Amino acid sequence: MHFSGNLNIKKIQPEQTVLIHSKKNFLLSNEGRFDFLVETKTNKLIGMEVLTRPSKGKMKNKLRYAKEADEFIFVLPFNAMEFYRKQKKIFHKKAKLKFFGKEFSDKNLFVWLLDLKNGIFTEKNTFNKVFNVKA
Repeated sequence: MHFSGNLNIKKIQPEQTVLIHSKKNFLLSNEGRFDFLVETKTNKLIGMEVLTRPSKGKMKNKLRYAKEADEFIFVLPFNAMEFYRKQKKIFHKKAKLKFFGKEFSDKNLFVWLLDLKNGIFTEKNTFNKVFNVKA
């Protein structure tokens, strides 16, 4: 639905706070915050996190509250995290590829890569189709 650019948006809430429940103790909870929380006309919640300088650690931290939405989208600069990208060519760079952990293999986790200079999305796909994720 969001790959075609048609989200059927009902409401967009910027800086939406959400409670994160601890796995070990349900009574303990922390607050997290989506950059944008999109509600569709079919009542699906899509959390969006925009990271201009992403790192594996920041992204892993954001996954804690990704479970509070039906889908979660990371919006990243198109050239970010290059060593984690899946190689599209047969002969690729000699640089050692890096992998994200298994927690990034969720089918409801997406990434949109944005070319900031031209203001267009260069790629929209599930996270594990764009980046190397441990199986």
